[in-house]
Amino acid sequence: MPRWNFDKFKGADDTLGLQMKSVGEVMAIGRTFPEALQKACQSLENDAIGLGYYGKSLMRNEQLIEKLKRPTWDRVFRIKDALMEGNSVKKIHEMTYIDRWFLNQINDIVLMEKKLMEYELNDVPELLLKDAKTMGFSDKQLAHFFGNCDEQDVYEKRKSRASCVPIRW
Repeated sequence: MPRWNFDKFKGADDTLGLQMKSVGEVMAIGRTFPEALQKACQSLENDAIGLGYYGKSLMRNEQLIEKLKRPTWDRVFRIKDALMEGNSVKKIHEMTYIDRWFLNQINDIVLMEKKLMEYELNDVPELLLKDAKTMGFSDKQLAHFFGNCDEQDVYEKRKSRASCVPIRW
């Protein structure tokens, strides 16, 4: 995933096109696309703790729709937000021309996030927690969704449930 740093280059046009503007890239390996995407987003050094949460991306729907029309470095986060606001994959595809397969993969992350937000840490079903980890959600993200807990609490909860702990080879 390309890494953009428009903060470093004041006045630079942040519209993405044919011109090379990335300052590097991050690489993430996962068993699924959502897992790899989440891990890549966690590595971008922009305070994102995965695609499922990016503190700067809370916009109103009208702003999101306008922002999606222009390809910028944070478009993937805006797509996630637009899906969280209830916009359809079809509508986003028509605005961005991004392949529906990728949009559906991001929508799966959104649906998981919405499901997770229905629970507190002590109530979350074991299988849902395992599925969230399979989709690349970090313990820090999960703590944010559950509220009133931190990353270590989530880790301890997973550790106490043997089937939720990742297998170490």
